[in-house]
Amino acid sequence: MTILEVNNLKKVYTTRFGGSHVQALANVSFSVEQGEYAAIMGESGSGKTTLLNILASLDKPTSGEVLLKGKALSTIKEKEISAFRRENLGFVFQDFNLLDTFSLQDNIFLPLVLSGKSYEEMSRCLEPIARKLGIGDILAKYPYEVSGGQKQRCAVARALIPKPQLILAD
Repeated sequence: MTILEVNNLKKVYTTRFGGSHVQALANVSFSVEQGEYAAIMGESGSGKTTLLNILASLDKPTSGEVLLKGKALSTIKEKEISAFRRENLGFVFQDFNLLDTFSLQDNIFLPLVLSGKSYEEMSRCLEPIARKLGIGDILAKYPYEVSGGQKQRCAVARALIPKPQLILAD
């Protein structure tokens, strides 16, 4: 079953005063099947992060379409897009995007808190993920107290905990 389909994606950025155009993506098409892993590789500046931002509905393409389980992302209303992302997408960012004033556990719980889950349910979901990622013993620590690798595993746990349809990692 196709979970993600990208058709003829194009992204052009225009400078502030419209003087020049930079084409970040041109005619990008691919699909990803359920359970499949896909890697997007290229040199710095080749459009990888731009593509991920469009797949995550954080940015809009100039043309083309993205479908998640057959639903065009462009048809989702702006007021519903945050809930759509929270329910369907998991994100792992290059710079972790952890909140320094939250413990690692609270950072991981964040998508579930926003979905209105109970503490008991969140704890039940976290235990097996923390065990697999080897972070169970550091959940009470804050991001500034742990290594980069531990932060990244925390970010992975946060992406996995809501059981999203698709995980995007930059």
